[in-house]
Amino acid sequence: MAPDSRGVGSRGSGGTARALVAGVVVPVVCPGCGRADVRWCDDCEAPWWEAPFRSESGAGRLDVPGRAPIPVWSIAPLVGPVSLMVGAWKDGARRDMDRFFGEAMTRAVAHLAPALAPVTIVVPVPARSSSTRRRGIDLPAVLARAAASGLAGEGRAAPVVPCLRNAGAESRRLGVRGRWTGAAAGIRASSVPGGQTALLVDDVVTSGASLARSCRALERVGVAVAAAVTLAATPRPGATRDFGP
Repeated sequence: MAPDSRGVGSRGSGGTARALVAGVVVPVVCPGCGRADVRWCDDCEAPWWEAPFRSESGAGRLDVPGRAPIPVWSIAPLVGPVSLMVGAWKDGARRDMDRFFGEAMTRAVAHLAPALAPVTIVVPVPARSSSTRRRGIDLPAVLARAAASGLAGEGRAAPVVPCLRNAGAESRRLGVRGRWTGAAAGIRASSVPGGQTALLVDDVVTSGASLARSCRALERVGVAVAAAVTLAATPRPGATRDFGP
């Protein structure tokens, strides 16, 4: 169950006054529903407290001939308020949500820790350098650090190893075929000490192309991939949520 709303109504009188003054300069609205004077409301926050669900069945590009798709867990389906919140974080300059989504990722990975026992390193799926410059922050790296924190809290320490690089086209502007070919051309892995097993971390899984190519890049340098975790997943038509590991 989600905690109390982060709106001005949940603060002390001094905090309320400061929030009201700040709201005159920079209006605060919930990115999921547009409610005024709250950073995010209880209803829009609630999905981020749910148990993660298996989402690889909706990512067709993970289905590579000759190998089973890696397990992928996501916290919420990328529809409605969830989609609006992720969009505000990624492309709406809502840097106040860095901690919000980081904490959601930490909770999810802590919940999954028993299923992630083989993991020895956490690897962020690389964002394009142009995206990172535009946003002023490396979002997958934020999530990877949060995932490592979730594992550490369960006694399964795994350092973040940002060993992937992406020089391909920005995926949000591409169709399904473009995501596949762009990822194929762009993702490369630097050398990693042998014998490692990785957890891949990304913000969203759509076609699965970036995850599949990240797997290939890591495998070429001798790193196995145990699973992936994302904030959200584009649901396949008619899909139902399947909770838990």
